[in-house]
Amino acid sequence: MSVYRSKNSPYWQYDFVIKGRRFYGSTGKAKKSEALIVEAQERAKAKEPPNKREPITVDDAAGLYQDHAETQPSWPTTRYMLNDMVKGLGKSRFLSEVSQIDIQRYFAKRRSTRSNATINREVEVCRAMWRRAAKARFDVGEMPDWRALMLRVPKKAPRELSLEEEPRLFAEIRADLVDVCDFALKSGWRRSEVLGLRWADCDFTTMQATTRIKGGDVVRRPLTATLIAIIKNQPKAGAFVFTYVCQKSREKRRKGERYPMTATAIRGVWAAAKAAAAIEGFRFHDLRHTRGTRIVRATGSLAAAQKALQHTNIKTTLRYAHVLDEDVRNALDESESRNIPEIPSSERKKA
Repeated sequence: MSVYRSKNSPYWQYDFVIKGRRFYGSTGKAKKSEALIVEAQERAKAKEPPNKREPITVDDAAGLYQDHAETQPSWPTTRYMLNDMVKGLGKSRFLSEVSQIDIQRYFAKRRSTRSNATINREVEVCRAMWRRAAKARFDVGEMPDWRALMLRVPKKAPRELSLEEEPRLFAEIRADLVDVCDFALKSGWRRSEVLGLRWADCDFTTMQATTRIKGGDVVRRPLTATLIAIIKNQPKAGAFVFTYVCQKSREKRRKGERYPMTATAIRGVWAAAKAAAAIEGFRFHDLRHTRGTRIVRATGSLAAAQKALQHTNIKTTLRYAHVLDEDVRNALDESESRNIPEIPSSERKKA
């Protein structure tokens, strides 16, 4: 029988199976005749095909993902990736119409101007956008094979700014951007943390600053006397600590006025400074790597570097372990260079 009475309820219950799926619950009726009618209605509903999901365009899917991602520190980078994706895949196309080969061709074109690591980050953003739309119950078609799109990234030690390169590079950086670069080097913070630092985040009494790190967590960062001096040296031209002087009037910006520092404002100046200083293969993010390497070299502690750089996993910090290898190598070289008398061959024990 598909309807029955329960000791714990005054109402009849229904319980049946259709195509391997079980449907059960209360009819909300105390009379069996009325309960049978409700049970028949539930059977009819169970036999109906599931509602078809609504389609969503690439542009709308990007907007849906923006609602989630724009509060993250990495949003400026994510935004340009999404904008390029919308243009490359077609803003009015439905996600369900975008095939695996379409996505593969899109990323293949971008490989000519981007590293494998950057392509992988873009694939991750694309995957997150697709999954966000799927969770919102939109029709995304067959989920792409994201793993097949990921590229191999050779493991190598982080690029470090040498003590000889450092003064050369900073001598070529435009005056209004020197402090932000110096702060990034001396703090080891991520670029988004440095650019997002507000005056209200700084507590000079406790020598701490509040920042939003990768992943969205808000943490309290220690400030050294040097970092505080850099912060206090900045002109107060708004809510943000680091600003730049506009070099050319355009749209709402006026030449000579100060505006909040952005990744775009740094990009051209950074490239020009590296070229003038003849420094190759060094990114702005490598300022962070340089600080991590110097911490490990000075302290011999990977744990200290992990805490300073706010790595959630020690495995990330292990990229700096090569510094410890160098220390061991130097110790071996030092021990070999001492004048230790050699044991004559005649006095050595025979094997």
